[in-house]
Amino acid sequence: MPRLKAVIDIDAPREHVFAAAEPLKMPEWTVHISEVTVTEGDGKTVGTKDRTIISVTPRKNTLESEWTEYSPGEAWARTFTGYLEGDERISLAEVDGGTHLEWTYNYKPPFGIIGQIGALLVTSRVVQNNMESSLDTLKRELEL
Repeated sequence: MPRLKAVIDIDAPREHVFAAAEPLKMPEWTVHISEVTVTEGDGKTVGTKDRTIISVTPRKNTLESEWTEYSPGEAWARTFTGYLEGDERISLAEVDGGTHLEWTYNYKPPFGIIGQIGALLVTSRVVQNNMESSLDTLKRELEL
């Protein structure tokens, strides 16, 4: 299972960063997520379920997620199944008057051994680049 991590320091208060980076806002700043829709729950607590549309390959794919952590201003996490299986987490910490954001993304590639080889050779680097580029966008939007 590829384990990816991207980090960035943002010159903005932790509460502002969390408000912009929470799951339902991801389509506004991520490269590979075009839609997040709550399918069960309130979108503010553990146990919320959502449907996420991602584009890691040229076509759109669906993930069904369940939120496993949701602490405003601190962190959120969710597990997902569908096109990919795995989990992701965004955590925040105060640093020098700003916010240090860490995004981890762990996934099991689809298509068995072929998917594992593809992840090793290409897909994991694409997802890593998407994560880093997305965090750069979030930083630009919050540091205006």
